[in-house]
Amino acid sequence: METAMMLFTTEARRTRRRSRRAPSTTRALVLAATSLVLLACGPAGDDRAATAQPGTDTMRAEPQPPAAAPRPAPPPPELPRFEEYAVADTTFRGRPAPVQLRSAEYGRTYRTKLREGADSGPNFAGRYTVVLWGCGSNCQIVAVVDARTGRLSRQTLHTMNGVAFRRSSALIVADPIDPANPPPDQCASCGTPAAYVWRGGRFEPVGRGAHPHLGGPRPW
Repeated sequence: METAMMLFTTEARRTRRRSRRAPSTTRALVLAATSLVLLACGPAGDDRAATAQPGTDTMRAEPQPPAAAPRPAPPPPELPRFEEYAVADTTFRGRPAPVQLRSAEYGRTYRTKLREGADSGPNFAGRYTVVLWGCGSNCQIVAVVDARTGRLSRQTLHTMNGVAFRRSSALIVADPIDPANPPPDQCASCGTPAAYVWRGGRFEPVGRGAHPHLGGPRPW
């Protein structure tokens, strides 16, 4: 009997201890579960915040209008024809007169080029000789020599692409354009086509547009 009472008393004590510990255990379990939930959700929440944050600071670039196409180069000016300035006297024969270097300020400076060019005889406006020599990259100086008198033109032409002329015409075209091989757009080394008429000692601009080739008696 005493043994049974002792067993009952011991079991009752254990039961009371369990009942006291149950709330603490429950609270511990709740806290552990809550921690697990926070650990599971915390990084995802941080990621969402980190992902959302850049979105709030991102600046969207405004669409830009397309770049305007470059404007095509203007067409070259319409130049006079050689036939419009024909000369009647193309009968000069014989040896050209010696070049009078003192007849122009540039004569002595370019005496070798002028003498060599004049020796070839008339090739322009009847009895005149066009002499051309280089003055650097894409640069030429053009002078005229009278085959009968040896006198030099008072003016010169400065060109980038040479000149076109005929013995039967007094017209000379500076920086001419070859129709079969036109220059590209925005060509900086092709010059400006322009026409001039030879008046026996000087060049007279003819036609529309700019005439930037005329130089004075000192072409330097």
